[in-house]
Amino acid sequence: MKLRDRSTADLVVLAIIAIVGAILILSAISIILIELIHPDTDTEPIVRVESEILGVLVGALVGFIGGRATGRNEAKNGEQ
Repeated sequence: MKLRDRSTADLVVLAIIAIVGAILILSAISIILIELIHPDTDTEPIVRVESEILGVLVGALVGFIGGRATGRNEAKNGEQ
């Protein structure tokens, strides 16, 4: 499916995923560099925040996908 065939909600979710994913990847690279350059620095709080963000993001995506699937099934079956 091409991007132009997707709904606005799909495009917004894809954009948010891309932005958050890029931030998480850059943050992970930064943590690795900090650990290599300054091994005595405590990076555990940063890692904890990244884990929480990732957990929230996965939960939100699962909820969004589940809601869309439920909505499609209801529309397909004529329910409201």
